[in-house]
Amino acid sequence: MATIKITDQQLKDALSLQLVNCDKIVNTLYKYMPASRVLDIIEKEPHQIGFVSPDLWYDPYETKFLNTDYTMLDGYKQPKIYCFCARMDNLNEEASWKIYKKENEPLLRLSIRTIDFLLSLDKFAREHTCDLYFSKVDYKLKRKEIDGLYLPSSPYFHEYFDGFNDKQYVRVMSLKRWAFNYENEYRIFVIPKDQMAIEEYLKDGVLFIPIPVDMIIRYTFHPMNKANESLSSQIERVKYDAEFKLIKERILNYVPNAKIFKSTLYSEVKKVKKIGV
Repeated sequence: MATIKITDQQLKDALSLQLVNCDKIVNTLYKYMPASRVLDIIEKEPHQIGFVSPDLWYDPYETKFLNTDYTMLDGYKQPKIYCFCARMDNLNEEASWKIYKKENEPLLRLSIRTIDFLLSLDKFAREHTCDLYFSKVDYKLKRKEIDGLYLPSSPYFHEYFDGFNDKQYVRVMSLKRWAFNYENEYRIFVIPKDQMAIEEYLKDGVLFIPIPVDMIIRYTFHPMNKANESLSSQIERVKYDAEFKLIKERILNYVPNAKIFKSTLYSEVKKVKKIGV
């Protein structure tokens, strides 16, 4: 049977989805999550993944335009939004593990099949009167440029604020300082048109949306620290292997065909003894 390939345009037309800062949808998204949160997704019915209110974001520059008064822009009033952040590749894997790894909490990287994820979000959006935006984070501005972006004298003012609407609002909520460009981040925004329609899915500023767990095509366990021969290193290895085994067993108990691996970031390599042999 011939493989039928869906173009990005056909996918956009089929989904209640708007693209922001990009014209293509990547095949795979990568999400770093504490193991406890991953197990909550896997072990609880229905399976749900959280979309966070930007009020909970830690970087003040990411929320600079969240509670802004936009009424000078044709009376625009920003809606409530919820966001899922993920990465488009693993090019900066070591930095990612270090950023997200908490000292006493195992960390997993989920490889998510984008089309399956978007189809489940599209279903939710249609059933609960929401708009859906798939946005590539915009890193082109530096700190001073973002500080002055709201001023009409800014060379970027018209680019971001002319014809201001929900899509433009998503654009400014996808701004991140140039210093973070290594992250290669995508964001999926959900904008409810009827807050009451999603009330049962909200908890503490997080919108929990049902998803199929088989959209997660790979689970990667955080890397073991660089090993040595010390007793503490040996103990850490035993603890690391035990945690991996436990988490793997729990995931496989609910998703029998799950692909679960340890990160090979710091794998042992064969020493080179002689050059040219």
